[in-house]
Amino acid sequence: MSPDSTDKQALVTIRLMRAASVFVITLSFALSARAQSFPERPVQIICPYAAGGGLDIVTRAVAQKLTDKWGKQVIVENRPGAGSTVGTAAAAKAPKDGYTLLVASTPLGVAPAVYASLPYDARRDFVPLSLIATSPEVLVVNPALGVSTMAEFVKKAKAEPGKLNYGSAGSGTLSHLAADTINRKLGLESTHVPYKGVTPAVTDLLAGVTQWQVDTPSAFLPNVRAGKLRALAMASAARSPQMPEVPTLKELGYPDLEFRIFHGLLALAGTPEAELRALENVIVEVVRDPALRAMLAQQGWDPAPAGAREFGAFLDRELPKLQAAAKAAGVKAD
Repeated sequence: MSPDSTDKQALVTIRLMRAASVFVITLSFALSARAQSFPERPVQIICPYAAGGGLDIVTRAVAQKLTDKWGKQVIVENRPGAGSTVGTAAAAKAPKDGYTLLVASTPLGVAPAVYASLPYDARRDFVPLSLIATSPEVLVVNPALGVSTMAEFVKKAKAEPGKLNYGSAGSGTLSHLAADTINRKLGLESTHVPYKGVTPAVTDLLAGVTQWQVDTPSAFLPNVRAGKLRALAMASAARSPQMPEVPTLKELGYPDLEFRIFHGLLALAGTPEAELRALENVIVEVVRDPALRAMLAQQGWDPAPAGAREFGAFLDRELPKLQAAAKAAGVKAD
């Protein structure tokens, strides 16, 4: 190859590199401009749970913060039914433009084990934006059972197989799945009594109809503080700020028994990158707001402003675990 040919080739390469750089810079500015202008109209958050519940309360608090931040209305639409699948299916059909978001929680992992077919795939049709908050599960007993520690509880339950009952907030809820997993893995042989919500379940636990239950600390805290219920172990990797005196199951020699209800937001797969970036950044920012964090803590949640990558890793761990727990528990569709 002649020197002239080499020089010409080098010149072409330099020009191509410059053109590529200009393209990248131009694209970066374009994406940044789109991110800064989003949203240009109201955003809808589909909450596939009933109005007034814990997940709905958190969703509305976040929606208000987003409204304040953007100056555009963020509307929460409750679409409950069929274990959250009604609202999730509706969200899956929405335009992929960032203007429809979905509340994600534990039923997202339970549904595939309960329903023979679903019109969506949680990890294929949706992309994570941000984890907002989590709350661990805690095992409590009626003091009349006469046990003060987890070791005493296990000993008594094994000595009386089939005689103890545990309540839950309903079949397929995390309250049920966590207790069922503990029951099976520890060989307790207690009988499940499902209720329509946590309140009637706690009422019967206090009355001695059931002897133990697993749910979030907020479900039990007033009665634990009053001495009407006794908290034995936290089903989490670390102790809860709400009940710091209660040891974890891991501490007590029962690893791999971790259950946390969670709240996060998803967008539709295929949403433009600029919109996803804008959504992720602002959601993480508002969850870090001290006033919102205080509100979440007051509601019994641990604020967890984790972005898309971390939330995605969380879902990859939690959803298969929930599906397996639901299958093992034999959860059926209502």
